[in-house]
Amino acid sequence: MATPDSKDDTKAAAEVDVQNATVDNYVVDDGEYFAEIDQAYLTSTWFPKFFRSVLFQMILFGALSFVGPAMSDAISNLGGGGLSTPYLANLANALNYAAGCLMTLFGGPLINKFGIKWSCVIAAITMPLGGSSYYVKARYGIDWYLLFAKILGGFTSGFLYVGETTAMLSYPRQEDRGFYLGIWSAMRNSGSIIGGAINFSTNYVNSGGGGIRWSTYLIFVGFECTGIVWAFLLSQSRHVRRKDGSKVPTSENITWKREFTALWRHAQKKKTWLVFIPAFYSFFYGGTMGTYLSLHFSVRARALSSLVTPTVTIPMVIIYGRLLDWQRWTQKQRGWAAFLLWVIPQAACFIWIGIEYHKFGTKKATLDYGLNGSRWAEAWLPYLIVFTTGYLTQLSLYWILGTFSTDLKSSSRTGGLFRAFETAGQAVSYAINSNTGGDSRMPFYVNCAILALTIPSMIMLIRMIPEAPSSVDLDAGDADEVVIEARKID
Repeated sequence: MATPDSKDDTKAAAEVDVQNATVDNYVVDDGEYFAEIDQAYLTSTWFPKFFRSVLFQMILFGALSFVGPAMSDAISNLGGGGLSTPYLANLANALNYAAGCLMTLFGGPLINKFGIKWSCVIAAITMPLGGSSYYVKARYGIDWYLLFAKILGGFTSGFLYVGETTAMLSYPRQEDRGFYLGIWSAMRNSGSIIGGAINFSTNYVNSGGGGIRWSTYLIFVGFECTGIVWAFLLSQSRHVRRKDGSKVPTSENITWKREFTALWRHAQKKKTWLVFIPAFYSFFYGGTMGTYLSLHFSVRARALSSLVTPTVTIPMVIIYGRLLDWQRWTQKQRGWAAFLLWVIPQAACFIWIGIEYHKFGTKKATLDYGLNGSRWAEAWLPYLIVFTTGYLTQLSLYWILGTFSTDLKSSSRTGGLFRAFETAGQAVSYAINSNTGGDSRMPFYVNCAILALTIPSMIMLIRMIPEAPSSVDLDAGDADEVVIEARKID
């Protein structure tokens, strides 16, 4: 029990000082926080305990990615969206990611006001537009609906991007974050496996080029329609509990004006701009590698690729997540290991693909695993490595950003800006791959140049990794604006 002297000490420690600030349900003292444990949660029956747990929230975010982005990935993994040529699909994807970039740029304030759950509901409502737009294009040849659906879906999917990123950065404890990131990424790729299985089962007889069967897209639409169910099952952040009964650290609610002021402060930080190029690069390969696959491989080879790629990715991300949580190494040591595990194979494969492009020249090929066995394997293997390690790139960036702060509102700004940079890269990638008369090798060379710029940015970012994250929203105001609420700890 706290004594009067200890109460006085607590009161003195609660002077207006950024280092001794308090967030909702947490007391922060000299950079360390002490959680208020929800005893009712710990003594509740297994169902409400599981329903409010971080694990179940991660499963639901995985389910949303399973039926949303994963279905979109499965279509994209066909190369050119499975259409006969990749250029319209690349233009549609460029518009989609440009819209997503605009939304996620201001995603932090929006997520903090709407909440993670309702933001995900907004995203889930428009998920079926993705598959249906490709179906309409493939069957009826209507272009405008594909472009419209991709633009609208870009704005709404931005809510999911920022919402799930905020949850990944703030819900788990630091020592468990890699595990939960692995679960989320594995579930997302499980959706891609199902999508790939659908693609392959409906197109395995086609050893030529061109587009996939239009009926394939209807199966994707069916999965996308379930997104709203998983979104409604999410708990609001204030109800989420960690396995020890502690709540997610959340700062006080602030006005719209202070939200955008905090976003501006966050954008000016060194780590924000250091992560810009790596985030921009992280999924840039989607457009360049999708074009590479579409122009040089048969329909069934592309369908097989959309099945094998996520199948290989799942065990990789699970193992990678456990490595990020390995407590025998310091956070910086884990950061270096995480970086080297993806940058070395990607750099090697870009050299490899450059050699393959030299062999192809500007001609279009139709390599097939049944007709061109060894030549197909030689050209496709570097594609597989780039795609699978691409998910490791994203997970490493999530994990590194999570080492700086666990506060939910600060994490939403971090997540919003990160996804804005990421979607900007995807928009540019698909845009430069939508030119029907251009040299398909030029976007690949741009991708290589961005990797070269990413390396020094990652080195400087890893050097900034702290030993422990802050649980205080330092963006919300100066020291005299921080609300202090000293709590008695028995």
